[in-house]
Amino acid sequence: MTTIVTKLSDPLLADLKVADEIWVAVALMSFDGLDFILNNIKPNCRQNYLIGLDLPTDPKALKKLNELQLKSDLKVQLYTEKNCFHPKVYITKKKNSYSALVGSANCTNGGLFNNVELTTHTSDQDICGQLVKWFEKHYKIGKPLTTTFIEQYQADYNERKERKKKEERIAKKEKQILNEEHEATLAEKTQFLKILKQYRKNSDYNSIVADRQKTVKELRTDLDYPNYKNLNIDSYFSHWELGHLIAIAIPAIKRHLPELRKLLKYLSDENIDIAVRYDRALTGDLKVEGVSKAFISKVLAAHKPDLYFVKNGKTEKALRKYGIKLPRGLSEGEKYKITCKFLRQVCIDTDIKDLAVLDYYLYLEGNDNE
Repeated sequence: MTTIVTKLSDPLLADLKVADEIWVAVALMSFDGLDFILNNIKPNCRQNYLIGLDLPTDPKALKKLNELQLKSDLKVQLYTEKNCFHPKVYITKKKNSYSALVGSANCTNGGLFNNVELTTHTSDQDICGQLVKWFEKHYKIGKPLTTTFIEQYQADYNERKERKKKEERIAKKEKQILNEEHEATLAEKTQFLKILKQYRKNSDYNSIVADRQKTVKELRTDLDYPNYKNLNIDSYFSHWELGHLIAIAIPAIKRHLPELRKLLKYLSDENIDIAVRYDRALTGDLKVEGVSKAFISKVLAAHKPDLYFVKNGKTEKALRKYGIKLPRGLSEGEKYKITCKFLRQVCIDTDIKDLAVLDYYLYLEGNDNE
């Protein structure tokens, strides 16, 4: 049997506890990672280790392995060939039955418990046998672990560890920059939330929620959601709620109903990033004559009113009124995505049910002073 696991420690622990022999080949090993193995195997379990040096393996782990090999049958080699040694392989044997874990996870706390990792766990005896042969082949190429080597390695390790910390700081900074670049901000957010909270307290709030739910239901009926076979375009355009669509586009849309059905199916596919869906619908290969950003976002709002807002002149005006700022260089789909994210948080902060209800209040703000 073969399965996919995302947390290495669980299946590895189960395999280690019953193992008569183990083979571990990893690019990186920490002392905690080695400790996890040593604390969970039987006293008489035979151990085989092949460890790379291209990543900064903890010298304390190497020192512990060296101590054990000097007073037991533990076998350990270091892979020193010029090619980078990067595998993460854990093989166990109980009597005559093998089990193996192969994936991205090194023998560290991160690899075992915390990182986003992916590992294949297999009990296929043919595959496991091939993995043992692979281990033995590369083990023969390796060099022995010695006390002299560890002393020199310790000095070099400290320098490598500092470089690794610096690289991690740089990566963290870059991730932070990337996240900040994909956030919408509002200059007058406090005032915006204050106004919305006032709307939320109005006695007509519950009736507005009911009206919006009714509208969503009617729009879905018009589109034959989620099948999109029997489309009633005239009725769909007649609903002014969730964005007033201009009827002049109806003839063009009716001429392209097969393409529209394909587009509607695509827009409601939550396995695809919303920014990609929006861009392909608006300006990409799935664009249909007569279908505007208002039409697209109205479809999305009917599909998932808790996720998507209606993007049209009124809502954009309301957001501009309170100083919305979007990052530069983004596509229309990416801008729509981060605006939806921002407005979802607004709904949470103001206790407004969803983006369909919020649309009513955005309309009021966008229609102000006209």
